[in-house]
Amino acid sequence: MKTLVMRWCASVAAVSLLMGGAAVAPATAAPQPTTVAVPAPAATTTSSKLTIGTIASPVVAIGGSAKVTPSIKLSGQTELSSATFTIKKGGKTVASKAKSASLKAGTYAVTTTATYRTYTVKDGKKTYSATKKSTKSQTLKVRTAVAIKKIASKTAPYGKKATIKPNVTVSKGAKLVSKSVTVKKGSKTLVTNKSAAALKAGKYSVTTTVKYKIPTGKSSWSKTYTTSAKQSLTIKAGAKPSRVAGTGSFNCPKGYPVKGNANSGIYHVPSGAYYSRTKPEECFTTAAAAKKAGYRASKR
Repeated sequence: MKTLVMRWCASVAAVSLLMGGAAVAPATAAPQPTTVAVPAPAATTTSSKLTIGTIASPVVAIGGSAKVTPSIKLSGQTELSSATFTIKKGGKTVASKAKSASLKAGTYAVTTTATYRTYTVKDGKKTYSATKKSTKSQTLKVRTAVAIKKIASKTAPYGKKATIKPNVTVSKGAKLVSKSVTVKKGSKTLVTNKSAAALKAGKYSVTTTVKYKIPTGKSSWSKTYTTSAKQSLTIKAGAKPSRVAGTGSFNCPKGYPVKGNANSGIYHVPSGAYYSRTKPEECFTTAAAAKKAGYRASKR
């Protein structure tokens, strides 16, 4: 009897669990991390070679010279054995198989020659190739920092002055500090170290003075150099105009005796009946000049 009661109780407990909706999840294995293979970076290689560059055009002071050397660039596993150049100016050789040269202003033909070897490294030991050779030719211009040019002759308008200024060119890379003119007429100094001068018609002696610097590095400059050049200069007189504006009074300027009445289009000569009573808008050197301007003669 006792056994039957125990079995009945167990059955009731099982039914209760089912009626309450309880469930036991089956045991599952823990998820394993996913391993992604990352490819190793590709090895970078640099080409082993020698490049002969173009020698940059230097700037020199007037009468000075610039030191130039071959322009060589190495890349990768390359060792330079030698670098020299041969330089010619016209048909004359000024440097032969030289490592450097001092050149004055001018144009040169430069041939650079370089010998070199490439190598590989294994177990810390270098293995060299046979000696290689490379050449390059170029035209090299050594530029003068500044050049003073002649100031051209000018024509001064009638009764007025013409303005002159220093005529100077500056090479790229050079630095202009100042430029000025000093002007003399005969033994008399009219202008001293000015940036410009206003001159009447006549003959003059003009000295142009320039101060400048040349580069000695990427951001450094030389001392200030000074150079000057002297020239003769003629300022021509402009032609006298045949007509001028009236003065606003009854009188014309000296040299322009013919009066022009713009309202009537009539001109009057000094002997005319209405000459003294005419206030001219224009004055002329001659009656012919007045006629050319479209005026007609007064009938009296």
